[in-house]
Amino acid sequence: MAKEYKKMIDSGEVKNQADLARIKGVSRARITQIFNLLKLDSVIFKELINLGDPLKSKIITERNLRLYVIKLLNNK
Repeated sequence: MAKEYKKMIDSGEVKNQADLARIKGVSRARITQIFNLLKLDSVIFKELINLGDPLKSKIITERNLRLYVIKLLNNK
């Protein structure tokens, strides 16, 4: 989702993050949180992409993500 949103801004489909938030019906803070995923270490980001959606819930909370990253780092 973060990459898709960045592509929307880069292509000019939306003006900025505030415009994207209005279109998607979420807060600007939520968009910022989504964009912050792009700042993750590339190894962690790739693992998350490869992970797909194995979670019981379709909603990934920061807490769930934190637990997954800890497991990932411990397995290295």
